[in-house]
Amino acid sequence: MLFNFKDVLRSMRLGFSAKKIWVGFLGILVGTILYSVLSYVALTLTPDWNWVTVFRAYRYIPVPIVGYTAMPWYSWAIWIVGLALFVFINLLTIGAISKITYEQVKGDEFYEVTEAIKFSLKNWKGIILSPITLIIICGVVLLCGFVIGAVGRLPYVGQLATGLLFVPIVFGALFLVYLSVVLFLSFLIAPSVVGTTKSDTFDTLFEVFSVLNDQTWRVVTWEVLVAFLSTAGISIVALFLKKALALTYFAISLWQGPRGWFTAMWHNGIWYLPSCPPVVWAENLAGRFLPTLLFPHTWTTQNWATTFGGFCIGLGFHFIAFFVLAYGLSVWGAGQTMIYTVLVKIKDDKNLLEVKEEEFEEEEIKEEIKEEVKEEEEEEEGGKEETEGEEKEE
Repeated sequence: MLFNFKDVLRSMRLGFSAKKIWVGFLGILVGTILYSVLSYVALTLTPDWNWVTVFRAYRYIPVPIVGYTAMPWYSWAIWIVGLALFVFINLLTIGAISKITYEQVKGDEFYEVTEAIKFSLKNWKGIILSPITLIIICGVVLLCGFVIGAVGRLPYVGQLATGLLFVPIVFGALFLVYLSVVLFLSFLIAPSVVGTTKSDTFDTLFEVFSVLNDQTWRVVTWEVLVAFLSTAGISIVALFLKKALALTYFAISLWQGPRGWFTAMWHNGIWYLPSCPPVVWAENLAGRFLPTLLFPHTWTTQNWATTFGGFCIGLGFHFIAFFVLAYGLSVWGAGQTMIYTVLVKIKDDKNLLEVKEEEFEEEEIKEEIKEEVKEEEEEEEGGKEETEGEEKEE
């Protein structure tokens, strides 16, 4: 490693790995399933919705829109839990990708996917509790502002207290803004901190604060660079897959005959795709990359085989989309690992790769000492047994 921005540019190449893409695919798939189940539960608790109407409106992945979808507060609470589960599962996924990248940079090209997933699940506290802790702190600080506003309603005393404490209140708000920036950075880099150092919640938070305070401009510019590389990777893979899908449709439909069985299956598969949310930025994004989401597709009825084939093609479209996003997630996780490894070298003059090798050698030495002690104890016990046996014979 060169320990500069050139290492960050390796993110696309490091992310182009079957193991990392597979981990990203699993994370997106599991997170989407849990999110969809809880979203269905949230929508069906509304009197105007049932499972059939939800499926007809949203297909597999419901996306209710605040201010557009009418749901009671408890339904929104369930939906938020589902969304939080999706985020946390993908944070663990990035942690596993970071662990694979870290071991690869150290020279272990055969580090297993199962080991990375076990590592991420075992060290989930540092990955998940770090942003949760910051959210709680931000909530407490914000609550203090609400309390001050409530105290201000007291006649005379409230106004005097607010006027005297105005400057501390403003600096408290400034501290809240700073914590918000740290919170945002913790979502980005905390999984890679854990993936490279196996740190707990406190150590992870300390490293997030340290990176932001000591290397502010580097972390900002490099995060933007990794975001650009991830987006570019997704766009390139999506473009190739779009051409592959067009070629598939052309090749199979060429000799399908007058019945048009594959065309019917293809359009039925497109019918399973979610509709575009009625939001301006979402419609602009779909119009640029996925215009097929902007208008509804009709269902073609032929026979049960065509219906089942369309269902499978619909699932296939989702899996292909997850694969594209998985590559972007793989590039993102690899980039975060490179960012943190380089920044630690710059700010602390510590090579995480060498430190881990030294720790590994120390662990091996300790294990060898333990084995020698056990062998000596076994030899002593064997000698005692032989001595006792000779004494009994005499």
